[in-house]
Amino acid sequence: MELIDIVDENNQLTGQVEDRWVAYDKGLWKRTVSCWIMNEKGEVLLQKRTANKKLNPNKWAKTGGQIDSGETPEEAIIREVKEEIGISIPKEQIKVVDIFKKNYKNPQFSYQFVFVVNYKIEEYKLQKEEVSEVKYTTIEDIEMAQKNNDANYTFCNWSDDDFFKEMQILKNKRKEIFKVTDNILIRKAKYEDIEQIVDINIEDWKKVYRGIIDDAILDNLNREEKIEKWKKHYNLENVIVVEQDKEILGYCRYDDNAVYPNTDIDSEIMAIYVRYNKIACGIGEKLVKYVMNDLKNKNKSKMVIWCLQKNEKARRFYEKMDGKLLQEEKYLIRDGKRYKEVGYVCDIK
Repeated sequence: MELIDIVDENNQLTGQVEDRWVAYDKGLWKRTVSCWIMNEKGEVLLQKRTANKKLNPNKWAKTGGQIDSGETPEEAIIREVKEEIGISIPKEQIKVVDIFKKNYKNPQFSYQFVFVVNYKIEEYKLQKEEVSEVKYTTIEDIEMAQKNNDANYTFCNWSDDDFFKEMQILKNKRKEIFKVTDNILIRKAKYEDIEQIVDINIEDWKKVYRGIIDDAILDNLNREEKIEKWKKHYNLENVIVVEQDKEILGYCRYDDNAVYPNTDIDSEIMAIYVRYNKIACGIGEKLVKYVMNDLKNKNKSKMVIWCLQKNEKARRFYEKMDGKLLQEEKYLIRDGKRYKEVGYVCDIK
């Protein structure tokens, strides 16, 4: 029997103690804990629940569980992590980052934690009755699973608001890990950067545009052809890259002599891509600001950026950069198929 404390809808202890499953069947308010575990690469640990679990068997989930009667959230998460995956978390990381009130199916106040570890997969010691396997994945892959409503993941049952809040917590933690603002270099692209640039481009197309552009097009992107195209046709003078420890994290190609008749648009960002596992770390914003500063020094006034209409993340990013939606539309054409694009105009500041 697992005894837990019952709380009211305001998260105040009622003094009532119930068996966990009795509380669940009655729909009583309770307290739970869960945590995201992230490695030093910014990857997120997921654990697969065993087939004999009463709730969500054989599904991938974050680590967590019930808070036992008389237990604090901090004590509970330490216990759950140790029991289920066999690791200890440094005391200085045991801090509640948020409390989510969830009032669907299983009313609860869920205390949230985020931990950063350097364990390899083979170093986790799994509680075989609870966890069948673990894996590291990216935040973007988690978002893609949720977008596709993949039934193999428990978070696909969450409300959109809860999911968005948790992804923001993870992205903020990843920014802390990477500290990309501390030791990055933004510079003009070199000939020897081309292969990394192409690799970033292909990976982003395959992952970001999946579900937007036909799979057949994405699955047949040719690395060698793209490298050859870059070497023969692209002028690297207006291509910049973000470099960290000799790795290219992102790039931007722009035109400082763009012509848009009957408008005051005089420059354009032709392409901007960030290495997939570094998305949402502030790199894209730095690339745009670098370009805008260069354009300002060249006395340019307005810049346009185009993106696929269905690329919602890119659109939010450009709107955050104060981009104003352009009324004009154009289309990306690949293999005879048309994909609508929208443009955002930014004042050069």
